[in-house]
Amino acid sequence: MKTRTFISSLLGVKTAPVETTALTIHNPVEVIFPERPLPVPQQPDPIIITQFPDETAQKTDTLSGFLQIGRLYHPLCRSAFVERVQIGYYAYERRDEWRTCALAAAYAGAFGPQSIEKPDFSYSMAIWRLSQRVGFNIGERQVVGPTGRHNNLADEMIKLVDDNLWTRAGVAEWVASLGY
Repeated sequence: MKTRTFISSLLGVKTAPVETTALTIHNPVEVIFPERPLPVPQQPDPIIITQFPDETAQKTDTLSGFLQIGRLYHPLCRSAFVERVQIGYYAYERRDEWRTCALAAAYAGAFGPQSIEKPDFSYSMAIWRLSQRVGFNIGERQVVGPTGRHNNLADEMIKLVDDNLWTRAGVAEWVASLGY
């Protein structure tokens, strides 16, 4: 307290000496804190996107939609319907990879990526099940291809990939331009 008095006397300010007590006891029950409400984050208004169920069915339940989906599952193979390739030299790094043509990719898009790995999977089964799924027989639907060939739709899809070296995305665009 002498220091406080001494500094204030040097500055020319006179203060009353503060009396000190030996012990001050505060009861924690007596301490009252003012209650403040917790901050509530502002909830933004939800964005509602109206989508009718018919829109999704029209986009995916077509042959071109199945081919667009199925081409992403497996790499492309040419001159074969489905090809099983073993990758890796050593036994611990060896794995199987499946490659598909355009028709098999459409089948995988319709029924899942593991559907082509079944032992009973064949060309005729793919045409039959895809025909049931899309609503018309793709093995008998006659089309004129972009090269001028008159062929059924299933064979034309395969020939465009094998003979004319089209990609499956290009075949899907062509099939979509036909309305299938």
